[in-house]
Amino acid sequence: MPTYDVVISFAGEDREIAAAIASNLVTRGINVFYDEYEQANLWGKDLYVHLTKIYRDDSKYCLMLISENYAKKQWTNHERKAAQARAFQENSEYILPLRLDDAEIEGVLGTTGYIDYRHSSLEKIISMLAEKVFLFNKENNISYDLVSAESVFKNALDFKGQRAYRDKDMVTNCPTCNEKQNLSEATMSLSDDDTLYTCKNGCQTILVISRPGETAWPGRGFRLKDYVFRNASDITIQTEYMQLAMLIPASKSALMKVQSNS
Repeated sequence: MPTYDVVISFAGEDREIAAAIASNLVTRGINVFYDEYEQANLWGKDLYVHLTKIYRDDSKYCLMLISENYAKKQWTNHERKAAQARAFQENSEYILPLRLDDAEIEGVLGTTGYIDYRHSSLEKIISMLAEKVFLFNKENNISYDLVSAESVFKNALDFKGQRAYRDKDMVTNCPTCNEKQNLSEATMSLSDDDTLYTCKNGCQTILVISRPGETAWPGRGFRLKDYVFRNASDITIQTEYMQLAMLIPASKSALMKVQSNS
């Protein structure tokens, strides 16, 4: 399995854009190779050999920031050749060109599909990259471990020394049997990349925790840092140190697989 979801190839002059993309991908839970995140790992290595492996073998996709600066750099040409070797070998869309200007890059054909940074928002670019990773995982049967609601909260919030929320603190109702239950009573299972919480009576799914890349639309879920909670009924969270319960409202389209056209 590749070490990274996305490796970013860019010229130093375009670092500001690369850094913004990298940080936003990390926020979405996507594993990124970006040189500033790897300084300790790169220290002392033969970079010519190591980066060849990174850009040729160790990622699901290579995001290439194409610019006049990119075309002139020795290291970006090295990264490009390594990535192109992988793309040629697999005959796949491994290289994802992101155009910063109209520079021509050797080996990147004009017929290759690309995104133009000048006409796309950063949010849209990040969402498309996340979707590519999600589809790659699905097509290659790459599965994940269960993700509990309590682990999502623990990683997303600063509890300032107080204990983090637990599944037993989170209470909801099953829409089918209308029985009140906390999430620790529900049954957890995996479906593709999603973690499902099923009613303790087996009636239906009461909560889906979706990973980055999951297609979202209004009313489908509640984003909490790297994940989306898709709950069929309201979830209330109450601990001994909270004066007021926290509410995660029900998502009208929580359990829908396809967006309605209506």
